[in-house]
Amino acid sequence: MIKRVLIPLDGSKLAEQVICHLLRFATPEQSELLLMSALSSPILPLSEHFEQNAVPNGNGVCEQVNAVAKQLNQKGFKVASQFITGRPVESILLLAEEELVDLIAMSTHGRTGLGRMLLGSVAEGVVRNARPPVFLVPPGALVKVKSDPLPQTILLPLDGTPLAETAIPVACQLAQNTGAIVHLVRVVESRDTHKKLTGEQKNIDSDCVEEQPLTRQAVSYLERMKLRLQLTGVESRSQVVMGNPADAIAQIIHTESADVVVMSTHGRSGVERMVHGSVVSKVISNAICPLILMRGKVPVDVYERGGDAQLVTSCY
Repeated sequence: MIKRVLIPLDGSKLAEQVICHLLRFATPEQSELLLMSALSSPILPLSEHFEQNAVPNGNGVCEQVNAVAKQLNQKGFKVASQFITGRPVESILLLAEEELVDLIAMSTHGRTGLGRMLLGSVAEGVVRNARPPVFLVPPGALVKVKSDPLPQTILLPLDGTPLAETAIPVACQLAQNTGAIVHLVRVVESRDTHKKLTGEQKNIDSDCVEEQPLTRQAVSYLERMKLRLQLTGVESRSQVVMGNPADAIAQIIHTESADVVVMSTHGRSGVERMVHGSVVSKVISNAICPLILMRGKVPVDVYERGGDAQLVTSCY
């Protein structure tokens, strides 16, 4: 259950627009909302990445936060506000840890800095380092909010790795809270995928499955994941497609009218982060719905040295 949500605001309409999307997934009975803003100081500028239409002074930001809090109170939410002096990314991460929030909700324009590669600006720094998942509203989702009061479809892309599977509990919890169906997707990259960058894709039919071991494995894998969700009482369906992962996911978002995409960013360094990061970046650029992103971490067993070897569980 999403009990505590941190919503960073900077005085801009862009930052505020995340709220109307978030309210489709959070209810006053389940969730407490924490509004925050990182105010500028004489030494630390607010952020070079904040929108140009942001209110340029602390008083304006405080007015926005107080106005939003009042509106949310009227909807029945329990709302608290925090104002912190410091850099936005560090302030958001620090407050998220101190307040033990379950989710950070924010918008991104994805235009500056690393936005061309991954997420960009403040959102990029938060997603890369945050402990809780990040509810991210990309540019394509800012235009229109679905009129349905509750989400119907949760898109969960998986690549067969334990790191990607760390997104499953979040999708499962969200489905239990809302009654939505989890749409599992596995994209199989064929040899032609590397030759043609057109973004073409096709569903895997039974004849193709019999001919290609990789597709058979993908279908079998998703069946196991469906069973895993079924055991928790969550309804799901699965789809295996061939093509470029980022293009395939973006197209399925459209065709399935997904309400939210839940996926791991893997949180790795080096080449793996670059490759998976490019997939996440393209999905964000083309998505017309919010995403819930989290750093992928899997438990590993290690033995502590000492008089008696002791098994402990850690994460990376």
